[in-house]
Amino acid sequence: MYSHDLEGARPPVVVRFTNEVAAADAALFVAPEHNRSIPAVLKNAIDWGSKPNDRNVWRGKPVAITGTSPGALGTAVGQQHLRQILGILGSLVMGGEAYVSFWPDLIDSDGTISNESTREFLERYIAQFLSLISTVLPTVQ
Repeated sequence: MYSHDLEGARPPVVVRFTNEVAAADAALFVAPEHNRSIPAVLKNAIDWGSKPNDRNVWRGKPVAITGTSPGALGTAVGQQHLRQILGILGSLVMGGEAYVSFWPDLIDSDGTISNESTREFLERYIAQFLSLISTVLPTVQ
C-alpha cells in the first residue's frame, strides 16, 4: 500500500510500474466497479504513480476510461470517480463515456466480443482515443 514513509526506498514492483507508466504514451483504463467506485488496488497504483508530485506519471498523459458491470449504473459511477481522480492529477482524460453492460456470453471462449453492436461501439471508442493521442502527441502514430 502507498505510504509516504516508503518514498525513500520504493518497492521494486512500484519502481517498475511507475517507470512503465511514465514511458507509455497513453493509458487505457478498463476498470471494474466496486461499490460504485474503483477497486482499492487501482487507487493504490494511481497513488504510487502520483507521488512525489514533481514525478507524477499521470500529469499530461492522455487517458481513456471504460468498464463493465451487470448494469450500466455501477460502471458509470465507478468511471466518474476514476475520471475525477485522474483529472485532479493532471491527466488528459478523453471526454465521452464507454459503459458496457455485462451479460453472460458477452465474450466468447476465444476472447471475442460476441455482440456486434458492442464490438463496433468499442472499436469506435478506441479509434477516438487513438485520434486524441495523435492530436496531443503528434509524433505518435
